[in-house]
Amino acid sequence: MKIYIMDTIELPKSSGGATHKWELARKLSKMGHEVHVMTYEGTKVEGAVTHTMKTREKYGFEFFFKLIHLLSILRVIIVCNPDIIYTRNVSFALLGLLIKRIKKAKLVLELNGLFSEDWKSGKKIYGGVKKLYVDVKNVVWSYLEFFVAKKADAVIAVAQGIKDILIQRGGDRNKIFVIPNGANIDMFRQINDSAAINELRNHHGIKNDYIVAFIGNLAPHHGIEYLINSAPIVLNVLPNTKFLIVGDGAIKKELINLSERIGVSDEIIFTGRVSYEIVPLYINMADVCVAPFIRARNERIGLSPLKIYEYLACGKPVVASDIKGIGDLLRTSNAGIAVTPEDPVELANAIIKLLKDEELRKQMGKNGRKVAVNNYSWDHTAKKTIEVFEKILIKKGDYSSAS
Repeated sequence: MKIYIMDTIELPKSSGGATHKWELARKLSKMGHEVHVMTYEGTKVEGAVTHTMKTREKYGFEFFFKLIHLLSILRVIIVCNPDIIYTRNVSFALLGLLIKRIKKAKLVLELNGLFSEDWKSGKKIYGGVKKLYVDVKNVVWSYLEFFVAKKADAVIAVAQGIKDILIQRGGDRNKIFVIPNGANIDMFRQINDSAAINELRNHHGIKNDYIVAFIGNLAPHHGIEYLINSAPIVLNVLPNTKFLIVGDGAIKKELINLSERIGVSDEIIFTGRVSYEIVPLYINMADVCVAPFIRARNERIGLSPLKIYEYLACGKPVVASDIKGIGDLLRTSNAGIAVTPEDPVELANAIIKLLKDEELRKQMGKNGRKVAVNNYSWDHTAKKTIEVFEKILIKKGDYSSAS
């Protein structure tokens, strides 16, 4: 089967989107399919046919970059003549709708969220003409997102809530498939290299303290402020605890200011962005990993968060918000504790419970590794994705020509 992942693929960073595209391309290639991807110069995707272009900065003007980007997409389409065009980008999907009519390819749109839900849950920080512009823009993009979802040959939603909302709006349930995100279970695993872990602890000035870690993008919907607000409660019971916040993002400065304001800045370590390759080492260094997602956006569409699966794959107990897609997973697997979202007291009590009970941490860690390997690996995600591709090709009578 020839597959073109239309989005430009970058090296995995703290961005879940970049990681998803990178890992999916690698796994689909490993399964024996001819996968074409676009990357920036200097980036190769193992197993895939890589088409490179210069970075945005090298074109000087945004218009030239977008024009070259468009021409590059068309060039790849002509070269690879794909059976499947796959994208997470609504703009590219609109282009895909035109291309598929000419090239007879099938268009698959992946939705990791919904523009309409992000808009509703976002901060209303604008006023006057600017607010009107932003509101009109959001209405237009929400409409286009649903338009493309209806016209695509298949939609892959990473959470059940996304599918439910699309169906409520008139989407065809028979062409919307739920496939969760995954984790690289070979890379994210238990690491028994005490020297490397001790070196990392020493680098951050951590001695014999417990470590509570959050790893990911520092964005409003991740609820990191509730973790910081839980810190004084935890420290009152277990003063030998450090809080490790690994990653970067739009609200980093706000979070640092909050930790200073409530007097816990000495116990909270902001590492900034770290390379994808050493994220497993940071997770392994932790005693408990946390994902304190907020209700807004997350509760309605549900979640399929990479960070949870990566925590589990490393054999670490998880404390996370009891939101659709997470709470049931932690309860059924007994791999962590689900807590009421936006409640720093309940969050703190769950962290304290795990830090005090080493045997419970070990058992939950074993359970988490098992469920990640069996249900949330990128191999599993790629297999389910190919099943969707095959289904739409067979339905259209085209799969006999795919190889």
